[in-house]
Amino acid sequence: MKKLYALAVVTLLTTSLFSQNNPLINTPALSPNGQTIAFNYQGDIWTVSKNGQNLKRLTIHEAYDANPIWSKDGKTIAFQSDRYGNNDVYTVNSEGGTPKRITFHSSNDAVTDFTSEGKLIFNTSRNFVQVERAPEIHSVNAKGGTPFRMLNTVGFDAKLSPNGKFVALTKGTCRIDREAYQGPANRDIWLYNIENDTYSQLTNFQGQDFSP
Repeated sequence: MKKLYALAVVTLLTTSLFSQNNPLINTPALSPNGQTIAFNYQGDIWTVSKNGQNLKRLTIHEAYDANPIWSKDGKTIAFQSDRYGNNDVYTVNSEGGTPKRITFHSSNDAVTDFTSEGKLIFNTSRNFVQVERAPEIHSVNAKGGTPFRMLNTVGFDAKLSPNGKFVALTKGTCRIDREAYQGPANRDIWLYNIENDTYSQLTNFQGQDFSP
């Protein structure tokens, strides 16, 4: 609850730092210690203290950098950027520095989690794109290396549980802006049990459930 309150407060504070005509602050992410928030503003990654001070611009690029995800130790921020024509996953030191490109595939990669083991989880369409509409869930070492498919099902928005035993994910292919749609493509939340190698559906709402 304290983190949710801090996230709401810092979002309001960071908005006030900019012109009232440009309050376009997106995808805020609270640091593990609850003291700093990372966010996207006008296509770059920024950080600011929870009291609205110490504003820092971490990336400066004509491409669109978005969706910051903190490492568990708070030293690194992962994000995605279309610097080479499609979204790839990058990392940057949370205090600033030169971003490092982690993925190099021609498909769009969207980072969703940064595990305590130093791995990045991301959505992509590499293996099943010829037969499936939905993306797949892959992982890669945050220092770089070869990505591997993490789950044997399609899905996205994957988050590893704090105890490392489960993966929450979204399944479904309907666009979230189709609010009135009710059908087999609805998005639902699923849970993968790593130890038992089993999947269970957590939601069955006839609308859209997503972003666990």
